[in-house]
Amino acid sequence: MRGSSDVLTKIDALAEAADAGQGRLDQVVLTEAGQIVDRAGQRLRMSGDLTVVALAGATGSGKSSLFNALTGLDLAAIGTRRPTSSMPLACVWGEEPAGEVLNWLGIPRRHQVQHRSSLEDAHSEDLDGLVLLDLPDHDSTEVEHRLIVDRLVELVDLLVWVVDPQKYADAALHNRYIKPFASHSSVMVFALNHVDKLTEEQRKSCLNDLDRLLKADGLKTPTVVATSAVSGDGLDDLRDLLIKRVSNKRAARERLAADVDRVADRLASQCGTAKTPEIAKADVTELVDALSDASGVPVVVDAVRRSYLQRARAATGWPVTKWLGRFKPDPLRRLHLDQGSRQQSKALRKSASNEVSIARSSLPAATPVQRARMDTAVRTITNKAAEGLSRPWADSVRSAIRRREETLGDELDQAVARTDLGASNNPGWWTAARALQWLLFLVALGGALWLGAMAVFGYLQLEDPPLPRWNGIPYATIMLIGGVLLGVAVSFGCRLLASSGASRRARLVAKALRTELEKVADSHVVAPAREELDAYTRCRDQVAIARR
Repeated sequence: MRGSSDVLTKIDALAEAADAGQGRLDQVVLTEAGQIVDRAGQRLRMSGDLTVVALAGATGSGKSSLFNALTGLDLAAIGTRRPTSSMPLACVWGEEPAGEVLNWLGIPRRHQVQHRSSLEDAHSEDLDGLVLLDLPDHDSTEVEHRLIVDRLVELVDLLVWVVDPQKYADAALHNRYIKPFASHSSVMVFALNHVDKLTEEQRKSCLNDLDRLLKADGLKTPTVVATSAVSGDGLDDLRDLLIKRVSNKRAARERLAADVDRVADRLASQCGTAKTPEIAKADVTELVDALSDASGVPVVVDAVRRSYLQRARAATGWPVTKWLGRFKPDPLRRLHLDQGSRQQSKALRKSASNEVSIARSSLPAATPVQRARMDTAVRTITNKAAEGLSRPWADSVRSAIRRREETLGDELDQAVARTDLGASNNPGWWTAARALQWLLFLVALGGALWLGAMAVFGYLQLEDPPLPRWNGIPYATIMLIGGVLLGVAVSFGCRLLASSGASRRARLVAKALRTELEKVADSHVVAPAREELDAYTRCRDQVAIARR
């Protein structure tokens, strides 16, 4: 068995590994891990000076007689109060209170015996802290008796399996108790009892065969002693072994460490030890590009540019002709993306955060080619995130992404709809240009009215009023022609500025949309994968600590 000096660290690591594996690994194994952590916590809170040793065996193995020989108690004398091999009996050495441990073990108090002078008086002090149990027969016809054995086998610090020469190869013993606890080799002892009935040659043969069977069960260094409650053979060896285990006060921790090792090995077989896969930045970039294409970002960016130009012309164009632009529908309005104000944009974001449906856009649906590109990008990240992982973790990664992928289409549409496209953010120079255009229009209109008035005077054969001139050209003519020419010139200049502003606005919107799509890619694909990979890393590393 692995070292047990850091058993607390191993137990904490097992708890962390089981927590990381919840919902991902075999629930049976995770439940067992939780039980061991709970059991270890309970045992470690109790006295560390007590060592619980159980004698277990089949009917007729002689474990009760061996218990009687070791304790010096005459069980036959109390047989009327305790049917043989039916209820566990406890014998306690020393002054250390054992009530809490025995209650935890479920040993009825009427079977407790405070004992000081057994195992030969010379060794009684060496056994202070020993709690020796005599368990029911593990092959009893009474189900209750077998359940008691099954429970106590999981709890005691040291197990002494008492077998007889005729039944030591019993399949029930090996398959039910020995093979599943092969990692507990250091906290199990095998007593081949009734050796007084064997010749020396038979004894040697049985011991060798038992050792072979135990190694075949997975025990690397099984401890086997030959005993006889009748002749006393091997009792000194068993006594010395118990004295050693009691004196070092480590049996409980070694048992807990063996329990942790056993379930940690099972967790390791499911978790695996592969290096945690990494999600490449290039793959994420390709995913965002595919989402951008599928969600119609190029269409939106072009609509933003054209909408900006259309609104700029309406705001800064020549007043006589700009009304014609009113007959052209706004590109963003056609896509239902014309947020009328910043308050509407904020309302959209609030609705999205509260998981309330928001107005859908009228963007064209993704084409089969665009959809295939998006699916391929998602599949690439999924496969690379699951690459090399054990089957449970690979399935967990795929399931986590698949669950979020189902809402990916709607989230893309909402991401575009909640992005501020700047439809209400008009540059300040538009106002100045509009004022200038109206000023020039009024100047031209004034010149036209002035010239019209002069024409009326001429038509009515009235004396023309004085007409101011500049270098021989009437001011009215200068006002009319100058206002029109300057208005057209200002309109042309504004178009140049608007073209530059539209390109800049399109770039800003493209950046904002990409930021939103990066959030969608992260929340629906990258983050679920990384969450699973983080859980895998934690489980793998903690299992490694628990197995040390």
